[in-house]
Amino acid sequence: MNKILIVDDNEKTRTMLKRHLKKEKYEIFEAKDGFEALKIVETDKPGVILLDVMMPKISGMDVCRRIRARHDSDLFHIIMLTGVATAESKVSGLDMGADDYVTKPFDIVELLARIRVGFRSVANRKQAIIDNLTQVYNRNFFTAYLKKAIEQAHRYNYDLSLILTDIDHFKKVNDTHGHLAGDKILTEMGSLLKKFCRASDLAVRWGGEEFIIVMPETNIAGGTVLAEKIRAGVAAHDFPVVSGITASFGVATLKKEGADRLLKDADEALYTAKENGRNQVVTYSEEG
Repeated sequence: MNKILIVDDNEKTRTMLKRHLKKEKYEIFEAKDGFEALKIVETDKPGVILLDVMMPKISGMDVCRRIRARHDSDLFHIIMLTGVATAESKVSGLDMGADDYVTKPFDIVELLARIRVGFRSVANRKQAIIDNLTQVYNRNFFTAYLKKAIEQAHRYNYDLSLILTDIDHFKKVNDTHGHLAGDKILTEMGSLLKKFCRASDLAVRWGGEEFIIVMPETNIAGGTVLAEKIRAGVAAHDFPVVSGITASFGVATLKKEGADRLLKDADEALYTAKENGRNQVVTYSEEG
C-alpha cells in the first residue's frame, strides 16, 4: 500500500486530508510538527509527503532540506502546502528540494492527481537506484554516492569505512538447488543487511552475491564491529530452502588515495577471509 505522510500543525487540515486520502486506500501517517515528521520519515518511509510550510518548532522548508540531505532522498516526493502564494515562496520551496507546490485552499481533486504523479515519480526513481531483487541500492547509485561521501569525508576530516561481503559457497547453492533458490538467498541477504545497517549506512548490491556497506563517519574499529554483527546475524539466520548459509567480510577505511584504494583494500581483506576458511571478518592492514 502506498504511504502518505501529512505534516501540518492544523488538526482540521489533517483530518480533512485523511478523510479524502482514506477513500483512495492510501496508508496514512500524520505529524503535527516537523520533528515528529522526521521521525516518521526515518521509520516508515512514506513515498509522498504533504508538508505545510509554516509550522512551529521547525519550518516546512527546514524539514524539506533535512529530508533532501538523506542518501535515500530520491525515494520521497515532497508536496509543499502553503497559504502564501507568492512566486518567491514557491521558488524558495523548490530550491529546498520540494517536488511540487500547492496553495491553500487547494482543490482536492487536483491534489489527488498530484499525489498520483508523485507516487509514479518515486516508483521511477526507485527503479533507477534500487536493485530489483535484493531491494538494496544498486551499483550505479553507489558510484555516485561514494564520490560525494568521499568528498565530504575529506572536506570535514571525517572517517569513512567500507565493508565488502560475499556469500560463502554461493555457486554451490545455485548448482545444487537452482537459481530460484539462489535468488531467495540473495533477497534474504538484502533484508538482513538493511536490518543491521544504521540509518547513515548505505547497503549496496555490488554484483552477483557480493554486497557493499558504506559507513560515513565510522572508523575502522566501528566498521569491524558492524561487520561482525552482520556476520553473526547471517550465520544464525534461518534462510529459505538452504540451511547453513554464511558470509565472509572485508573491512577497509578511506585513505587519501580515494575510492579505488578503498575498494582494493576491502577486496584484499575479503580475499583473506575467504582464504582463511570463510565465515569471518578480516580488517585490512598494510602490514598484512
